[in-house]
Amino acid sequence: MAPPGQQSHKLHETYGINNPVPKVSLRSIVDPRQGTESKAKKVTGNEREEEQKQNEKYAGEIEKEAVQVKDPVTGDDVKIKHGDDEPDPRSTGENILEQDFPPPDWAAHRRRVVSITTQLVICISLAYALSPLIVYMLVHQPLFPSSLRPTSSAAQLFTLVLSLVPPTLYTYGCMYKLRNDADSDFDDRLWHAERERGWRGGQDRDNDGTVEGEERFKESAEWVNDLVKGVWPIINPDLFDSLLDMLEDIMQSSVPRFIHSVRVSDFGFGTTPMRITSVRSLPDAGTDTVMEGLDEKARDHLNAEHINLEVSFAYRAMPSGSTVDTKAHNPHLLTEFFLGMRGVFAESVPVWVELTGVAGTARLRMELIPDPPFIKTTLVTLMGLPSISLSVVPMSERLPNVMNVPLLSDFIAKSINAAAAEYVAPKSLTLDLQQLISGDDIKKDTQAMGVLIVHIHRAVGLKKMDASDEKPAADPYVTLTFSKQGKPLFSTRIIEGDLNPVFEETAALPVDPNTVKIGEKLSLQVWDSDRASADDMMGFVEVDIIDLMREKNTPVRRWTPLASPDDQSRPGEIEYTVGYYSKMAPNTSMKTDGSDPGIPEDLKNEPAFQQARAVALNDLEAAVLCTPPDPAWPSGILSVQVHEIKGLTVKKFGKQNRGKSGEKGQEEGEKEQEEGEGLPSSYACIEINDQLVYSTRVKPVTATPIFNAGTERFIRDWRTAHVSVVVRDQRMRENDPVLGMVFLKLSELLVHASEITRSYSLEHGVGYGRIRISVLFRPVQAKLPPHLLGFDTGTLVVRNVRARPSQEHLAELAKCALHMKTYTSGTKLSRSTAEKQEDGSIVWQVDKPSEIPVQKRYSSSFFVAFKTTSPITGTKKRALAVLWLRDIVDSEDKAITVTLWQSEDYSRLKHNYVPLDGDLSAWDADKQKMHKIGTVELDVTFVPGVTAAHQRVMNRRNKEMKQAWEEFDRREAAGLTDKVGQQSSELQEAAAQDAKSRRTDSDSVDSVGTSYTEVNPEDVHMDVHDAKGGVDEHHDHDNADYDESHESEQEGDEKTHNPIKKLKQWREHEHELGREHRGLKQAKPARTAEWIKDNVENAVDKVEGRFKQRSREPDVETEV
Repeated sequence: MAPPGQQSHKLHETYGINNPVPKVSLRSIVDPRQGTESKAKKVTGNEREEEQKQNEKYAGEIEKEAVQVKDPVTGDDVKIKHGDDEPDPRSTGENILEQDFPPPDWAAHRRRVVSITTQLVICISLAYALSPLIVYMLVHQPLFPSSLRPTSSAAQLFTLVLSLVPPTLYTYGCMYKLRNDADSDFDDRLWHAERERGWRGGQDRDNDGTVEGEERFKESAEWVNDLVKGVWPIINPDLFDSLLDMLEDIMQSSVPRFIHSVRVSDFGFGTTPMRITSVRSLPDAGTDTVMEGLDEKARDHLNAEHINLEVSFAYRAMPSGSTVDTKAHNPHLLTEFFLGMRGVFAESVPVWVELTGVAGTARLRMELIPDPPFIKTTLVTLMGLPSISLSVVPMSERLPNVMNVPLLSDFIAKSINAAAAEYVAPKSLTLDLQQLISGDDIKKDTQAMGVLIVHIHRAVGLKKMDASDEKPAADPYVTLTFSKQGKPLFSTRIIEGDLNPVFEETAALPVDPNTVKIGEKLSLQVWDSDRASADDMMGFVEVDIIDLMREKNTPVRRWTPLASPDDQSRPGEIEYTVGYYSKMAPNTSMKTDGSDPGIPEDLKNEPAFQQARAVALNDLEAAVLCTPPDPAWPSGILSVQVHEIKGLTVKKFGKQNRGKSGEKGQEEGEKEQEEGEGLPSSYACIEINDQLVYSTRVKPVTATPIFNAGTERFIRDWRTAHVSVVVRDQRMRENDPVLGMVFLKLSELLVHASEITRSYSLEHGVGYGRIRISVLFRPVQAKLPPHLLGFDTGTLVVRNVRARPSQEHLAELAKCALHMKTYTSGTKLSRSTAEKQEDGSIVWQVDKPSEIPVQKRYSSSFFVAFKTTSPITGTKKRALAVLWLRDIVDSEDKAITVTLWQSEDYSRLKHNYVPLDGDLSAWDADKQKMHKIGTVELDVTFVPGVTAAHQRVMNRRNKEMKQAWEEFDRREAAGLTDKVGQQSSELQEAAAQDAKSRRTDSDSVDSVGTSYTEVNPEDVHMDVHDAKGGVDEHHDHDNADYDESHESEQEGDEKTHNPIKKLKQWREHEHELGREHRGLKQAKPARTAEWIKDNVENAVDKVEGRFKQRSREPDVETEV
């Protein structure tokens, strides 16, 4: 069986689009607040159920037999198997101390000794030859006293003997040196053999010349067990809050549906420590071919200095009695299960969970760094399912262990196995030990090392997939995935009835190191959408990410034939441009003091404002903490982390004292409590540029929820981007109210640093609290053209429409009404507003600009249909003009000219991309059916972000859209809407310079250089592959007549006798009160009635949605 998609989890981060090989979240499922289910999942069940079933099936397969997978630690193909139910406590390995040394290199030792000996013999010989000669010459020097000069034979012999004493002493020294050098070389080689025995750590049983991982010895590590035994009882459990949060996630993902949330109330290690039964080192698999061609920086990032270890562990609890004291000797959890029906009722059941036994094996890859604590990240993977036994007892000393109940014990065991399967190879868990040891939970770099920017141009020659003759062509769309993960990360729009679709859509996918290490490929999959059944794959193309990294920061345009997902032939080709863009280092010329921009300049040196900055662990992190992003590089990777909330409570507005005389209106400071009745069950939602991208899981009934969760996303322009963090309260029998929200404008936040962590007060909701949020931005080396730097959500403002048709169509079009639409909404201009101009054009006068809401701007077109109405022929379309919203720049007031077309079939013009100049060279033969009859000048502006115009499309029946509209309504009431899509004052001057330059180059707005994502064919290498409130400034405070007149004006406005106006005023007033659950909404029945109505409407919307075509869009990331 093929294992589930290879993933690598990181403790403080979430997986998803930024981290396609998952990063933080333990699961990515369909969020209950947003997202449309894909066609295939409508038939086979939702994605969460499918993933849970897949893990359970995988766990069951491992239980039966060994499964071969790829080890994420060493890169080897290994067989994994679950732990034994009764593990043998004896070591089955061999003690390396009992192994013989590998033979030293005696030949090298001989060469060394011979070399030293030869040198010394030569030196000794020279000494004996030269010493008598030197003595003789000294004696016969004229200056030498003649009385001492030897003349007799005996004297000469004695002189000769004396001359031999120095070389003899020298010879003794040389022999001493020879002996020491020989002994030293012998010892060196012997100790090297001992060292080599340790390096090898095993026996080459297959005689292939290398000692592989499975041939390494398993050794005991009793010194580690003694260390653990001493440290275990004194460990502070508070250090593991993040791990407990992760554990809650695992439990939440495994419980049945009648348990809608789980909370770990208490945790203890006990006094009985875990034991390490064996340890062995592991080598790396060969990665040279994978890394070949990468630059040094990328290669170092992927293959940093590290060590690999395999650790076998075991634990068996001490026998415990029925009292809590005896049970506390073992590792334990006090867990609360909230049983009931989600949103209807819930009952808390506390449960004591005691770990009684565990045995298993894990592999670790520890990245080494030169600074303490010398270990940075550690990747952990389980080599099969560990054998785990638990004692689960409801909070009563007399109730039995529910693990002895047959059906329940089997369910709990399977749930544990399914949860443990999240970390069984090839999946893994990544821990930043350096960060954990330093006590720093703030990210200073993104997990993603770069992004893939893909521009999908078109597909040609596709094959019809449905056998029905009712459908003459396919309804294609393209998704981007990673080949092994399979989850859609991006989807284009569906183009109906076309076998040669022209998309022109752009996507950016973050890439992390683990994606590269496991050999992921970028997969472009072409699908045929179907209303009734699962969508059919029409073909796919895979691109090696390593190859793209070798040619980084350079886009390549390709034509590639589609590969078939089955044995049948799949004709067709796809044209796309793809490139890998790496992260940029902070611009050191912009370095600051890194202070929080919220602190006034004259107060920065006050001790009370000296903030404790995050611990900088290397030069890059230090630069991130004191260098703001460079405005010249606006695109990059944004990381948003929600850490925790302190003092989270719900506003009560004095209801607790019933307004008795003499009592306080409201209590100014209640007793703080972390848990108890009446506290909210909160979850946080992260929105970037008014789009929901991440949702945490629910933290039930607590005033101090710890999330430590977040996401990484590619953003087009940090200078105009904003982040909203909305905290909601999950309630029974009413809609989840907004406890508070935080609005973050990145250009106002990232003034002195690229990372900032700050606590914010929750505002504009029904609760109080302070939430801690971290924001980090790292730019990438990709400069998108200005029209691709905008928001995907906004409002198109149409001020004027001027048509310039040919003379033969002038009279006909002057009688037409205009129908202006996008895919989701539109407006009309009556033909009575049309006026002919002296220059031969027709202008439809607009008294008030039309505002058309847009939700998916970069895949949407704005088309203007010229229609006539006759009682005989009915409504007939005379001409059509199409503007693709991807071609306009945010907040730019400009008249845009598009081509005016006439055709018998306008459907292709509505769905297939048409450039501003009307060039249809990328179309197939159908372009012959399109006739240019003039041009249309559109005076339009795209206003970024949600505006009041979105009310008619968002405040309807869909639950998720209603929640999004509620959040906008609160932001609008707080006066924050004006900041959306605007740069900070510090960046206005730079923006004006860019706009001036943009006007200069307006004729070549589509011409992009090689550093841009969208490129012209001649600019890139063609690669063909096979496969309110305020003060009245005019108030005269000394004039009593002014007060009377001013009050009378206000009373005149409010005391109207028009019942319709009175009703409208009452509804507006109730709406304002309702935001804080006052007025009618202070009553629980009123909120319940609204909840029932909304749920009925949402159910109807879901039923209708099942009969609509939808592409396989990526889901909203969630923590569970």
